[in-house]
Amino acid sequence: MADQPKPLQVEDGDFKGWFLSPFHDDYVNHIGPFYYLPGADGKMQVALKVEQRHLNGGGIMHGGCLLSLADTALYVFALDNLQTSGGVTMQLDAQFLSPGNLGDIVIATGEITRAGQSTIFGRGQIKVGDRMVMTFSGVIKRASKSGA
Repeated sequence: MADQPKPLQVEDGDFKGWFLSPFHDDYVNHIGPFYYLPGADGKMQVALKVEQRHLNGGGIMHGGCLLSLADTALYVFALDNLQTSGGVTMQLDAQFLSPGNLGDIVIATGEITRAGQSTIFGRGQIKVGDRMVMTFSGVIKRASKSGA
């Protein structure tokens, strides 16, 4: 089995010490980059710096961009449970609590609450500093060998 690519550590700027994913994902690369860092508790954090292209017509972070961050974070939180099977999001629920603004660094944290044979349940939050921006929960379906 080939060695897995290693995460790329950021050496300067707002995300110094964080990591970029070594995997290629056109959608995530288009809206990102997303940055990854294990927290003090060992749980992974996923972050994004809000740029002009992430804003809606009202000048705040687009809800779809926040949902993409939540979806990506949920998958990252589930990686240990997915192992080599992969998975897809079946359900993602969100509560928008305050806006993300241009220049903000939004950070998603969370946990897996239950991992069954075919589904994985998780929840999380997205914050800017101490300010809660969004809470979310979701379900990931493990990929089957048949692809169904």
